[in-house]
Amino acid sequence: MNSLNKPLKQILSKYFFKYWRCNNHKFPSSLKDNILHNVNRFLECGDPKVGYTSFICLKCKTIHKTPFSCKSRFCSSCGRAYSETWAHNLTNNLINCSHRHAVFSLPNGWLRNIFFKKRHLLKDLAEASYLALKYSFNKMGISTFGSISTIHTFSRKIEWNPHIHCLVTFGGLNKSNQWKNIKNLPWQVLRKAWQKCVLDIIAKYAKNINSQHLKNKVSLTYKRYPNGFYVNAKSKVGNFKIIAKYIGRYLARPAVADYRIIFFNSKIVKFWYQNPDSKKKLIITLT
Repeated sequence: MNSLNKPLKQILSKYFFKYWRCNNHKFPSSLKDNILHNVNRFLECGDPKVGYTSFICLKCKTIHKTPFSCKSRFCSSCGRAYSETWAHNLTNNLINCSHRHAVFSLPNGWLRNIFFKKRHLLKDLAEASYLALKYSFNKMGISTFGSISTIHTFSRKIEWNPHIHCLVTFGGLNKSNQWKNIKNLPWQVLRKAWQKCVLDIIAKYAKNINSQHLKNKVSLTYKRYPNGFYVNAKSKVGNFKIIAKYIGRYLARPAVADYRIIFFNSKIVKFWYQNPDSKKKLIITLT
């Protein structure tokens, strides 16, 4: 399929700029230029009008033109290529041991919304997942372990849902530098540690801007979620090829792939998605 005819490019080229004129006020000011820049790069990706490289056969003189790619991680093709290359190069630095794929989530509501409005706090969210793991591993007598974290800001249904995908070694070194395997993670400890590390980010921000309202929300959230925030780390990852595939899958994929889009027009977009625990395809329609 010609890249110019793919559903995502058609949707953005036909409808994005009209939408943007009416709705750009809903987005943080610091992001507006980046959004426009990446959309335009994506739309120009693979278009020979923007630029191309020519190759000529010295025998038959046939000329082949290859359009320039945008190399943006926002692009459904360039982003995928970037993530696959990154993951492949990373395999040389991975520890030869069993790993777990962990997902650190936030409860719906005000907590997710504050990370939408204050995007600079997202980098602290990745650090929070590492600190939660570090605290939990220390409880098991492990002082050194390996982890790779990536931030995702959307769900399968294309909702705003900031969460962390983390690949973590299922074991580590104790204080004597001896390797120690673990059978299970201390779930209650990990969930409460994740909750505290996240709320510490908000508490620090509330202190910086002197917001008593935000401080009160932090206190109420501890009471509302006495068992901590949700963490899922049941997925076991074995050999390096599978690990690389996992990392590539979650590093830079688009919010919705072209093949998942069933139908679109000027009013709606219809696509399918799957929940993590089911292979059943669910259909959703968005304006």
